Amino acid sequence: MSDGTNPSGTARAGDTLAVDCMRSLMERHGLPRYRQSAWLADALGLSYSQAHRRMNGTSAWSLGELERVATLFGETLSDVFAPGDGSATVRGTVKIGSASLDCQLWLGGRVDRATPGSMVALQTSTGWSAVIAGPSTEGTVHEIERLQIRPGSAVRKVVAVLDDDEDLTNTICAQLSQSGYDARPFYRTSDLRSSAAVQRYDGFVIDWIVGETSVLKLITALRAQDAACPMVVLTAQVLAGVVDEADIADAVKKFGLVFSEKPVRMSILLATLSRAFSSGP
Repeated sequence: MSDGTNPSGTARAGDTLAVDCMRSLMERHGLPRYRQSAWLADALGLSYSQAHRRMNGTSAWSLGELERVATLFGETLSDVFAPGDGSATVRGTVKIGSASLDCQLWLGGRVDRATPGSMVALQTSTGWSAVIAGPSTEGTVHEIERLQIRPGSAVRKVVAVLDDDEDLTNTICAQLSQSGYDARPFYRTSDLRSSAAVQRYDGFVIDWIVGETSVLKLITALRAQDAACPMVVLTAQVLAGVVDEADIADAVKKFGLVFSEKPVRMSILLATLSRAFSSGP
């Protein structure tokens, strides 16, 4: 891929807009500025210097790069480059009585010290929530410009699906979505790793072999972030002798995985996830 470096070494207007929108996207998802270039290099497969030039506007972004970064944060380009009052919109939850409802939050300015009793948007490791600020409110806090509740909707569990077979991944995601989950497709290990660094997932459905490499390192990293979320591992390679059964058995024991052989039986997969979520914390 062409580096797209601006020969003058200065940021052009279009590049400046892309940088501003990308920085805003990363910051509202809790990725601090000092980590952004390194994260981008990992997410797009760039060198650190190439990523840094993207982030300071001296190297042009491609449309594909912008779209891919937005997708990794669970947003669309229209969200990222939306015109208007400049407020960012994120998905979140709001509690009304004992119910947690799915909502859309339009973020205002960041607040260093929230006024107790005011409603603010709070970002934690579990995502964004609209909360009543108290004396001990900590985390990334923003004013709320607007809040929209989706009537009658419960919070949908966000499930990441990883398999290098794109048709299978898309089919699984479609059926999970029809069953009430917010399913996100991934076809490369690096994409899921980059997304999981900034987006919390409630569960995972992961092929044991992606490309020609096992996902053991990825599972180790995901478990370091969340030791208990449901994680289903798929493979069709045990009977073929490509995958060592003992390796999967060790991973199941160590990381609390659920193992399922391909072809995927969706009724069993759905029952597995439903049971895991209903028995979770």
